[in-house]
Amino acid sequence: MDIKKFTDKWIGENYFIEKDLENILDLSIKDGLNASFLAIEDNELVGIRLTYAPGSWVNKFPQGISPDLWKVEKNEVAYFKSLFIKEDYQGKGLGKKLSNESIKVLLKMGAKAIVCHSWLESPNDSSRRYLKKMGFEKIKEHPLFWSCLDYECVRCTPKKCACTAVEMIKYL
Repeated sequence: MDIKKFTDKWIGENYFIEKDLENILDLSIKDGLNASFLAIEDNELVGIRLTYAPGSWVNKFPQGISPDLWKVEKNEVAYFKSLFIKEDYQGKGLGKKLSNESIKVLLKMGAKAIVCHSWLESPNDSSRRYLKKMGFEKIKEHPLFWSCLDYECVRCTPKKCACTAVEMIKYL
């Protein structure tokens, strides 16, 4: 199963390198539980929800988060890293199902909230609309959030990514 190839298609080549994906999966685990999920049908990857466990990730973010604006302690906050759904499965509830499964595990891990970054320039504002339906609320905008990464943004290529992230939070 080529997770990197799947993610490259949706976010851009080299946003994740193999080592990054290994680190994300490590940060997904707490107390023997894993908050990240894959959806597989007929031996084909059709969806992925990457999620950091509470307390495992906050100190690894050099920018783009605002813990002073959160209503809970940093170590009680999980992070929705990424959600990708194959085209044929979009709009059929798979993303919501993967996210809800992740939330169930996060609650068992002691999470009191989940933070994520919505892609402001996503087609039809799908990123923010999806998260709002899931109960997330806007905290703050972070212009040029992904510009420090050396990858081929699906929107900005061939130039460096100039997209804006909207920091959002859902209290559990």
